[in-house]
Amino acid sequence: MNFNGERLKKSRIYRNMTISELADKIGVTKQAVSQYEKGVISPKPEVLFKLISTLNFPMDFFKEEDLVNSKIENTFFRALLSTKNLDLATQEVKPEIIVRIYDFLSNYLDFPKLDLPDLKNIETKDIEDVAGMLRSYWKLNENPISNMVSLLEKKGVIVSSLATDSHKIDAFTQIQTIADMQYYCVVLGNDKQSMVRRAFDAAHELGHIILHNKLVNIKDLSKEEFKKIEKEANQFAAAFLLPRNAFYADLINPTNLDSYLKLKKKWKVSIAAMVMRAKQLGRISSKQYQNLMKQISYRKWRRNEPYDDIWKVQRPQLFKKAIEILIENNVLTGSQIVMELSKENYSIKPEEIEALLDLEPGTLKEKQSPDNKGLVLNLKQKR
Repeated sequence: MNFNGERLKKSRIYRNMTISELADKIGVTKQAVSQYEKGVISPKPEVLFKLISTLNFPMDFFKEEDLVNSKIENTFFRALLSTKNLDLATQEVKPEIIVRIYDFLSNYLDFPKLDLPDLKNIETKDIEDVAGMLRSYWKLNENPISNMVSLLEKKGVIVSSLATDSHKIDAFTQIQTIADMQYYCVVLGNDKQSMVRRAFDAAHELGHIILHNKLVNIKDLSKEEFKKIEKEANQFAAAFLLPRNAFYADLINPTNLDSYLKLKKKWKVSIAAMVMRAKQLGRISSKQYQNLMKQISYRKWRRNEPYDDIWKVQRPQLFKKAIEILIENNVLTGSQIVMELSKENYSIKPEEIEALLDLEPGTLKEKQSPDNKGLVLNLKQKR
């Protein structure tokens, strides 16, 4: 039997397990697991079944060879310096699979084309100008952005929302190449969000795509260099969501915290971020900024601001609509989508796909035929 050691490594990392932890669970040495992953030896059938059970991936996943040549160019993590390597690697595998599924679905559907300006000529010297240029390129003028997640999807950026299972990882972006095509995948954590925080996270990740596309390897950056690109992404997000001239004109009473409640309704940006932006634009002094932030803390708005509980968090829609179109138009059933992926040497369980694509649980399960509804079989009683 052919055994793909690289797939074993990927599934182990996906489940956030070290080699030692997996070895303990399946009853072999860590040296054996290491050899499986390197392709030196293949696991015996009884060990393979333990791997399948422990890692919860189909048997075929471990037997398949990748038909598509993909390469991860960069993954931008905000908490790169303070998060364990295994936790980072676990998250890094997810968009790799998401992009692979996106590439598969693009065989059936016309997804929005990637619509970005020429990133080679962008300089980060004046981030205000870069944010303004992108707004102009996308013909947004200086109007508020009502749905940042939808905007990214319309511009050809792949977006998914999933549980990162880490309090340090809110969102991240991966740049990936498949057959000379570049894909940008933004992953938004779905377990610690408000609508305005998600919008800022999405704009922050867009900042990395626009400003830092030319970086060779983010992991090679020094601590100071990493902090610099994070600061730049935050500055871009603020400038993009709150354009200089329009937002400045709205700051009629910038030292009054309550005045930001009305502005929050208009701009769909957190009060804390707007106060910071007011300081950046020179509308308030550093002392006035500190005073406003103290008031925010006093009102307990640091964690939960007004409207956060009633505004619905924006979710990505592209994958949901794509699957709905295929199923409702009888192109593919849910189970056929899983099967066709498997034919392309990417066998994944339906519930895993649903989690990665932020689909409702059961979306890819075969709907019960009406002919079989109500059919009940009982065990015979012993005579």
